[in-house]
Amino acid sequence: MVENGPFVDLHLHSTCSDGGDTPEEIVLKASKLGFSCVSITDHDTCKGYKKAHGAALKHGVELISGIEVSTSLGNRSVHILGYMVNPKSEAIEKIVSTAEKGRLERMKRIVSKLCKLGYRVDIGGVIRFTGEGVLGRFLLAKYLVSIKQFKSTHEVFSKVLGDEKPAFEPVPGFSPSEAIELISEAGGVSSLAHPGGSFSTEEIEGFIKAGLDGIEAFTPHHGPADEQKYMDIASRHNLLVTGGSDSHGNPDYRRQIGSVKLPYRLVESIKERTAQEVTTG
Repeated sequence: MVENGPFVDLHLHSTCSDGGDTPEEIVLKASKLGFSCVSITDHDTCKGYKKAHGAALKHGVELISGIEVSTSLGNRSVHILGYMVNPKSEAIEKIVSTAEKGRLERMKRIVSKLCKLGYRVDIGGVIRFTGEGVLGRFLLAKYLVSIKQFKSTHEVFSKVLGDEKPAFEPVPGFSPSEAIELISEAGGVSSLAHPGGSFSTEEIEGFIKAGLDGIEAFTPHHGPADEQKYMDIASRHNLLVTGGSDSHGNPDYRRQIGSVKLPYRLVESIKERTAQEVTTG
C-alpha cells in the first residue's frame, strides 16, 4: 500500500525489547527516510515510546504510543498490538509487570529444553546477552548464533524455537482476549499483529468478538494475497487496518524501517476510533 506521502510505520522494535536500534536511532532513521509518524511497539513495554520523545521533537517525527503484547493460544504465539495507549495506566503497568515475572521462568524452561536437545547454552549467558532488553525468543536466537550453536536466527526458529518446535514455550500471562481488554482499559485500540497463515477465520472472528479493533494487513510477513485477505476481513467487520515493517534493526533482515510505507490516513483512522471509544465508553 504505497501512496503519496506522508508515510508511517506502525510496527517497530527498539533495544527496549528485542530490537537492535535505540528508540532515538529509530526516530532518526524514520526522519531520514521521510516518515512523518512512527509507533515503537516494543514487546510488553512502552519504554521505547518514552525514550524516543526528545528525538521525535528534534526531528519533527510524530510519535504515537504503542506496545506489542505477547499472548498465547495453546502452543501458538499471538501478538496483539496496542496504539494510543496511556503508558502510565494501570493496565499497561499490569502488562509490563506480568511479562517481567513470567519471561524469566519461561526462558529457564526453554534453556532446559535446549540443553536436553544437546545444545550448549546457560541461562546466565542469555541474561547477560539480553542486557536491558526483553527476555524473549528473538534475543535468545541471536545469542545462540553468537555462540555458534546455529548459523542464523532463521535456522534457530525453524529448528527449535518456532511455534510448536521442540524448545518452544508459550509466553505466560495473558490470553488474546485479556490483552485486547487491557489495551482498551489503557485508552488504546488493538490490532492483531502479522496474522499470516497462523489463524483460521473462526479464530480471528473470536478475537473480533473479544473486542479486537484492527488487523495488521501490511507487513513483510505477508504477500499480496495475504494483504487482500486481511483487507477484506477488515472491511467485513469494520476493523482498522494497520501495518509496518516489524523492524528489529537487524541488517540481515528484510524487515527494515523503510521496507513498508503506509499512508498517514491509517493513523487518522486510529485516532478517530480512539476518540469514538472515549466518547462512547
